[in-house]
Amino acid sequence: MTESRAGFSSGPKWTRVNRRRPCPICGKGDWCGLSPDGTIACCMRVESNRPARNGGWLHRIAGALPGHAPRAYTPPPKAAAPRAIDWAGTLDRCARNTRAAEVDRLAGNLGVSAASLSRLGIVWVAPRHAWGFPMRDAAQQVIGIRLRTNGGFKFAVTGSRNGLFWPEDLTGAGPLLICEGPTDTAALLDLGHDAIGRPSCAGNVEMVVDAVGVLHRQHLVVVADSDENGIKGADRLARALTEAGHRPKVIRPLVGKDARAWVQAGATRAAVDAVIRRALYWRP
Repeated sequence: MTESRAGFSSGPKWTRVNRRRPCPICGKGDWCGLSPDGTIACCMRVESNRPARNGGWLHRIAGALPGHAPRAYTPPPKAAAPRAIDWAGTLDRCARNTRAAEVDRLAGNLGVSAASLSRLGIVWVAPRHAWGFPMRDAAQQVIGIRLRTNGGFKFAVTGSRNGLFWPEDLTGAGPLLICEGPTDTAALLDLGHDAIGRPSCAGNVEMVVDAVGVLHRQHLVVVADSDENGIKGADRLARALTEAGHRPKVIRPLVGKDARAWVQAGATRAAVDAVIRRALYWRP
């Protein structure tokens, strides 16, 4: 026999079950069918040793087909809704375990100031043996915590969403520099620039566009890492900003692979400003 459009075999017409006349095998009111004389059910949920062509299984109404007893159908349990994470509470608890002397030591290892790390909200996340930087959305609400071990390994607290690294007390003056990661952001803050960071060279493009709109900033500079991925990621962000009606510039470090390395190599505010002035507005 051939398959009908309804999915059952052609020949005697099968009757679809409904809420008033549910399937006698699984008890549901959809998908399944009954033979014209009501002696056979084609159940789409409960298996038998008689598979049907439509993907279901045949069952005799008076009992299971010989040699097989149908299993009672148990619907899968509904997944529990994920529990909301109290990011503010987590950061407060971690802040109480954060020692200024340890932040100073980390700052020295990274070549940035402890003050800039503190502006980014750095905390010690003791259970993970790592430093944590809050990640925020365009409305500056915390949506995750980026972690960094003393050895430089980077990961995130479970349940985090990638967001932006926002420092406290942006001045609103001069260009807004958009770079990669919290430590590059800290390095540019040390020079006196307004800067925010994104989690990677390709991440959170739309969120950056939204954040720029919230901040009402017009003079935008994307600071690219000097590798191929960094340059491509900066180009994608500049394109998105341009399509949103902004006129960004894109610059690269004159020395080193990223903004922090550039500052460690001796870059000053005046030197970075000079590179920004010489840069052309991004064009496709």
